[in-house]
Amino acid sequence: MVDTNPDVYREAFRSTDIPMLIADTNFAFRDINDAGLDFLGYEYDEIVGEPVGLIAGNEEAYYDIIENMLDEETWSGEFVVRRTDDRVVYGNGFATPIVIDGDVQGFLAFFLDTTKQRQYENVSEVLSRLLRHDLRNELNIVYGYTQQVASRIDDEQALEELQLVQDKVLDIVHKSERARDLRDLLERSHDQSNRPVRLDVILQKKIIDANIEFPEAEFEFDNFPKVEVIADDLLGEAIECLLENAVAHNDKQTPRIEITLVREDGHVHIRVADNGPGVPEDQRDLIFGREEYDQLHHGTGISLFFADNVISSYNGDLWVEDNDDEGAVFCIRLEEERYVGD
Repeated sequence: MVDTNPDVYREAFRSTDIPMLIADTNFAFRDINDAGLDFLGYEYDEIVGEPVGLIAGNEEAYYDIIENMLDEETWSGEFVVRRTDDRVVYGNGFATPIVIDGDVQGFLAFFLDTTKQRQYENVSEVLSRLLRHDLRNELNIVYGYTQQVASRIDDEQALEELQLVQDKVLDIVHKSERARDLRDLLERSHDQSNRPVRLDVILQKKIIDANIEFPEAEFEFDNFPKVEVIADDLLGEAIECLLENAVAHNDKQTPRIEITLVREDGHVHIRVADNGPGVPEDQRDLIFGREEYDQLHHGTGISLFFADNVISSYNGDLWVEDNDDEGAVFCIRLEEERYVGD
């Protein structure tokens, strides 16, 4: 027998993990569950009584919902939510009139966040474009060198130029394989939800892998505290990209990379410091692909673009600073789930 006790339904509304709200017939917030408050960033007293349009990030969809509610029809579709910190979140929404004894008493709505999936789709698309453009440009360079070799095959410089050709071909192969691997990882993680993951375990594994892959480099780190952050399976790949970048773009005979982890105010900060040439301040957005300097160049590397978008999908941040003596420090800030002991 179904329990018709109203408290059961109130508890179901309050405890569900899906952001849900109830609006009155004037389209003002009447109630909102805990998941909705956490998602939007408001306190209960801050939002109840406010117009629902406060959180609408897309006016066209918002007015379409109102029209459906006034016609006493259910609405579902894509919706954009604006949080209290002005961050825009994309997702799918559902709204329906609440009818009691034949009269509309209000409206029930819930929202499913699909921002992460949308970000991953965008990253996948841009990765493909980057790969095509990089291949085209570098193959043109290969063609130019081969022409030079062919035109003076008896020249002493021919062997040097041939070596340049070989190096460039290897670079193309590396980029192609890296882009393919990153895109495959992206596709496999498309439907994953963010969840607590052990950051210390991931860091230790990736540093061991980097030591094996780059025996010429020195990786310095202390024992990491046991800590969980909100992420998914791609976090390790993003960290691997930063370690790889610290070695690949280092101009020293012995690249030195120092990795540190610090907890601070509910967040975890990872710092990957190197002794390389550093990154000029006016290029710090460019290297992540956040801006382009012409139509064919979208940043300077696929790996950093990938890492930036993965970290962003966790509501984290990735940026670069000057190292104290020389080189650069790539910094990650992630939300800490909880302490699991030292």
